[in-house]
Amino acid sequence: MQENLAETIDPRPEGHLEELKGPLAERLRGAKSVFVCDNKPATLKVVKALVVGSKEGKKFFAANPRKVEAAVPELKDSVEKPKPAGEGGKMSPDLEEPSTKFAISTGEPDPLLGFVDAPMALAYMGVPGARRTAYKKRDGDSPQPLREGSPSYEAVRAELEPVRDITFATVITRGGEPYSAVEGDAARQARASYVSPEVPQMKGLVVGPGGKGYDDTLSHSIRLCLGALKGVRKGGEVVMIAECRDGVGSEALQMYLTGRMTEAFVRKGSYVEGIEEISYVTELNEKYSVTLLSSLPELYAGGKLKFRTARGSGEALRKVFSAVGRTAKLNVVTRACETVFP
Repeated sequence: MQENLAETIDPRPEGHLEELKGPLAERLRGAKSVFVCDNKPATLKVVKALVVGSKEGKKFFAANPRKVEAAVPELKDSVEKPKPAGEGGKMSPDLEEPSTKFAISTGEPDPLLGFVDAPMALAYMGVPGARRTAYKKRDGDSPQPLREGSPSYEAVRAELEPVRDITFATVITRGGEPYSAVEGDAARQARASYVSPEVPQMKGLVVGPGGKGYDDTLSHSIRLCLGALKGVRKGGEVVMIAECRDGVGSEALQMYLTGRMTEAFVRKGSYVEGIEEISYVTELNEKYSVTLLSSLPELYAGGKLKFRTARGSGEALRKVFSAVGRTAKLNVVTRACETVFP
């Protein structure tokens, strides 16, 4: 009800694709290899605008070629996965090629790296062990989204030093639309572009990672929502709305939810991709009561995770108000991927 609504942080769509096309087309023009480093709607929208009439003589690479080709029909049957690194190799041979390269992705906050920009997305796509490197170089287990000077970020960035003749473009979004594109200092420029609300903490928070391209898996959704939790008091209620159409996500979270990862395994220091997410789940459960509204089976969402589940928004809110009282006010964050609480 209106009387239960506190602040709504809903970034208004503001796109500047036409303005971005010229400078980005100039960067792309001389490239022989083009790396589409993620499948976010803004990335694909920019790529589609750039490749019209400009794809001849170029090789295109993506972690998920089918999704790129589905969104950009002009690239049908033209996108490949980067070749895996050979035995003893430190990166995909496609990154080592002595040709000019262009890499593009949409930036987003990240609790481990601080910020995932085009260099980070490219490393995750073409450098084996990049995530392990980031995890080993962390300086604490607490999530630190949009942190500048992250040692994890710097360690992964160093892995790309051998790559020559490459230009990066990190798309910054506003309301999901391409707002700007930066080559360096991506975290700082994203922070300046994102919504930064000064709102009082409430007893409850309704939060969405950002919709398609951001809430496709549970692990991705959790990582993005962490930065919005300053909008709720400790011990408060959090409703996380995430489709999770592609399932759980990381290998570590899969193992955790199916009982194949014990606390002893985590303490031992063994690495499985996404293992840092276990500490995020633990922190969520220690500080808040979380209700997950998603398409995941109850076995996953409500079992090992200890999240409550709901079959719809009405049921989710009823659970929240039964805990905090009928007169409580809730903050609402629609796109945690573009929100920075000071």
